[in-house]
Amino acid sequence: MIQFSKILIPVDFSENSQKAVNYGLSLARTYDAKVYMMHVISQRIVDAIHELSIKGYKGDFVEIMKDVRQDREREMRTLVTSSTTSEDLSIEFILKEGKPGSEIVEAAKELQVDLIVIGHQGRSALGSLLLGSVAQYVVNHTPCPILVVPSIQE
Repeated sequence: MIQFSKILIPVDFSENSQKAVNYGLSLARTYDAKVYMMHVISQRIVDAIHELSIKGYKGDFVEIMKDVRQDREREMRTLVTSSTTSEDLSIEFILKEGKPGSEIVEAAKELQVDLIVIGHQGRSALGSLLLGSVAQYVVNHTPCPILVVPSIQE
């Protein structure tokens, strides 16, 4: 019998992130699984903040990153509280910095999760081929099953 005891839900705060969170939390409730909700602060953002702080525009890099991390954790908690299935679940929030795809794959391996639930933005095949996609990277590099929640095109 298939059993999920640890579920990783990476989020980017897009509209589709809430859909992925709803799916992941529903599965966690069904299987009584621990949830790891994760957000990766892109290396491009970290580099831009660092560059601005060097130039003195917005203050100290460490303080700015502390504020960004607090904002991102607050946003993750908001996604959870927006879901009706979040009560009484064990949820751990994880923040990383770097390349989102790589960080998600690494976290899945380190945490030994049984399932990843990730949203996908629904880019065209050509756009995905040219631009790459975090969901596609994760699908191609993670050793565990993945549930990709598509965006609904209207």
